[in-house]
Amino acid sequence: MIFTKYCKNPRKFRIILLFMIVTLIVITLVILSNGLQHVNPERLIDERFVAQAYADEASQQLLLQQQQQPQRQQQQSSQNRVDNLLLLKSPRENGIIQPEKYDEHKLKSRLIQEKIENLKSQQKQSNLDPEEEHTIADSITNAIHIFYTAPVPWYKTRKSATPSLTKELLSDGVANTTQSSTIRPSPKILNSAFYPALGLYKPTQDLFEKHFENIRNCGVGVLILSLSGKVPSELEVYRTIFHIAPKFNLSITFEITVAGNQTYAYLQQQLLDVRRFYNYPGFFKVFSRTRKSLTPVIYISNAYKLMDTSTAQAFCKSSESLRYTLDAFFIGHIRLKNHADYMKRLCLDGFYSKLPSNGATFASTWKNWSYLKSFALTYKMLFVPTVGPGFAERNKFPRHGDIQRHRSNGRYYGVAWRTAILNHVGFINVASYNNWPDGSQIEEVIPKAGFLDYNPGKKTKYLDLTTHWVSNFVKTRNEAAAAAADGHLSCYEFLNNTIC
Repeated sequence: MIFTKYCKNPRKFRIILLFMIVTLIVITLVILSNGLQHVNPERLIDERFVAQAYADEASQQLLLQQQQQPQRQQQQSSQNRVDNLLLLKSPRENGIIQPEKYDEHKLKSRLIQEKIENLKSQQKQSNLDPEEEHTIADSITNAIHIFYTAPVPWYKTRKSATPSLTKELLSDGVANTTQSSTIRPSPKILNSAFYPALGLYKPTQDLFEKHFENIRNCGVGVLILSLSGKVPSELEVYRTIFHIAPKFNLSITFEITVAGNQTYAYLQQQLLDVRRFYNYPGFFKVFSRTRKSLTPVIYISNAYKLMDTSTAQAFCKSSESLRYTLDAFFIGHIRLKNHADYMKRLCLDGFYSKLPSNGATFASTWKNWSYLKSFALTYKMLFVPTVGPGFAERNKFPRHGDIQRHRSNGRYYGVAWRTAILNHVGFINVASYNNWPDGSQIEEVIPKAGFLDYNPGKKTKYLDLTTHWVSNFVKTRNEAAAAAADGHLSCYEFLNNTIC
């Protein structure tokens, strides 16, 4: 009756309707607030997982220990562990969870720590399987020669700013304490763009054995030692190498260095130094069909400069020829196109490119090797191309100009090898095993701040690539020898250390 009576008045009807709506809202809020307290915890977010993600290291270790307990103990102490869990307690404002602030420093520290752990695990695996570090060639070939540096000049000295002052003090012989105190020794600078895995080593017997084992495993059979004559202990180091190398089936030859201002007597002295090792078992010699004798192969660096001196005819057959000091197959270093003709006029037996930088000179450019091979074949000479994994002098202004060559993850090395093999040459020399100042080494390196490395890949990456390409070279040459008509081999099939 009352509801009917009030409904007849529109104003009173609206008041009753508003009151009913407010009552329903209040009842709904009360029901919801009481119901959230009894929601099944399994349907909520797993706050234990969230807590584990955001907990500190101590809490994570506690959670890990609890997870590793046996199932029976977990059932008995499940209630206690739930109480001890460190739940996520994010700051709230008016019931709304506020997100945590992004900490870039913590994120970088975590990523660096993960990288260190990965490197440690890789190092442990390599230590467990040392024989799987790099591949090993099936056989050794004396047709592949590799430049070997001993000792390595690790440091270079910066030029002094006051050289004239130093000379004056030395010439006058006057003890001037004020001036001499201002003269400081030139700082030493590490002369390498890479950092070796063995550190900045010195020549020792153990070091030679490790190096020679790596070279033998690559299938390379001949070492090229550079003879400068500037270091008195150089010959003593080389004697040690001659005693160790034959144990690894390695032979040794020399590269002598000349310059435009060096005399006939200087060249003769260098050949006399080489002759000291002539009777050593490891001295590299080939059988010459023309001379009908075993003859050594000697490289001559900067041989093209001999055309500008009085020693231009030093290697031709005459009463004053240097061949009477040491009879050998002399292979001269060339750079330009006309240098090949220089080698013919100098009466040398062949020429090589030496610089492993494609495009830097005519001789080091891969596309010109076919021309040099044809020129050598026409005049019955030898052409020996030089391959290398790259070139990286650590100089702001390189002494040879802009000739730096990136390794391109081994592709640069592969193209050089493929070009040399397709030209069917008899000898190939590799620059180098450990010429660190030129950045052309294939020896192992380690990643180090401020230095280049071989990533992506193992530290033995270029030893493995050398093994691969040496095997391809041997396979190609054996196939060419098998296909030779009537068994007559050309002068470029140097099988069994035989040469025309």
